[in-house]
Amino acid sequence: MRGFHSFDEYISHQGGVMSRSELLDAGWSADEVRLGVRYGTLHRLCRGWYGARDLPAAVTSAWAHGGPLACVSALHFLDIIDANAAALEQPHVCRPARAHRLRYATMATIHWSDEAYRSGTRWSVAPETALQQAARCAPDALPDSEQSRRPRSRWLDGLE
Repeated sequence: MRGFHSFDEYISHQGGVMSRSELLDAGWSADEVRLGVRYGTLHRLCRGWYGARDLPAAVTSAWAHGGPLACVSALHFLDIIDANAAALEQPHVCRPARAHRLRYATMATIHWSDEAYRSGTRWSVAPETALQQAARCAPDALPDSEQSRRPRSRWLDGLE
């Protein structure tokens, strides 16, 4: 039993985002996790996922939708594209392909992919994965070097 006061320190040391099962495996009981959330010593991001209180706002927002930053949101977070190109009303989030749907407080663009979900960290998909997602989802937000390197998809030609 680790006690309520060390949740945040432990989660921060483990990378900032942990699942309920990882907390249980680390020695906390289900009751300690439940009471930690109830009394504010454990920060719940979404069902089954918990985060450190010092997570960046973009990461916390993405996890409210059930996963790490993806696509243009990840590219902006990783400083690959500038803020003007990534001016989005909603975050782009990666979820595993067979994950259940969450009831969201706000809208988000969800990228459903097991491979992409596992590609980076719990904060963001890998940069190359985010570039691939953005090439399909928001090609105009890509840096010029990436736009010329990636051919435009044929199925998009008929949509304009």
